[in-house]
Amino acid sequence: MTNNDLGILILSCDKYRDLWQPFLSQFHRNIPSEGLPIYLGSNSIPCEDEGVHPILSGDDPDWSTSCKQILAQIKERKLFVTLEDLFPASRVDETFFLKVVNFVFETDAKHVKYWPNPTTDEPTDDLEIGLYAKGAPYRATVCGFWDREYLMNLLLEGESAWDFEILGSYRTSYIAGFYGLNKPLFEFRNMIEKGCWIPQSVEWAKKEGIELDLSNRPMLKGGSQLMSLLKMAYFGAMMRVSWRKRVKWMNTLRRALISY
Repeated sequence: MTNNDLGILILSCDKYRDLWQPFLSQFHRNIPSEGLPIYLGSNSIPCEDEGVHPILSGDDPDWSTSCKQILAQIKERKLFVTLEDLFPASRVDETFFLKVVNFVFETDAKHVKYWPNPTTDEPTDDLEIGLYAKGAPYRATVCGFWDREYLMNLLLEGESAWDFEILGSYRTSYIAGFYGLNKPLFEFRNMIEKGCWIPQSVEWAKKEGIELDLSNRPMLKGGSQLMSLLKMAYFGAMMRVSWRKRVKWMNTLRRALISY
């Protein structure tokens, strides 16, 4: 597969460099990337994996600033963006992947989410791809297909990745061109949360024969693990509620508290 305007970007940082090799092993096994340039962005330590183009952002004042510095060094117009701690756990159907890539270019999409969370709001001519309505929360997420220039302009220095997915989505409220797949492009395992290994993901990696260096960070456990599970359950429940209802509830609460 070749496309002079499409690249793959793995966003990372120096402190997560122990994840690069196991992540890339899973990536090459599951993502049809042959013929496409693969970039891995970090701070001052380059990834030396064969076939990967390292990009260095230099000093790391915050996530958004580093991300913009990385994006500025890439020439491709559209990007498939992912994170180094989200390990691909299933094989991507190459026909479906090519179909999505064609959709990205034919519609000149700003962003296409490749996991349906939350689900899309409106149909398109393709039953497997939906549209996010203007004003919808979480219509902008780090991972997905992006228009590189639009993503650069959307990023605001000083924000974390989590800030970006909330505040960045607000900044897209009146912009068209945000889509999502109605079925996952692939399954994945989130390996790290708040600087700690996620135990269930580590167990999955062991069963898959994926070698991890567990000495670099602690394991999520105790109250932190319980709180993580509760937050995930709560988020999942809220995502099943119409976002228009959620926004209405929040606006009612703000008025009750005389808050902006």
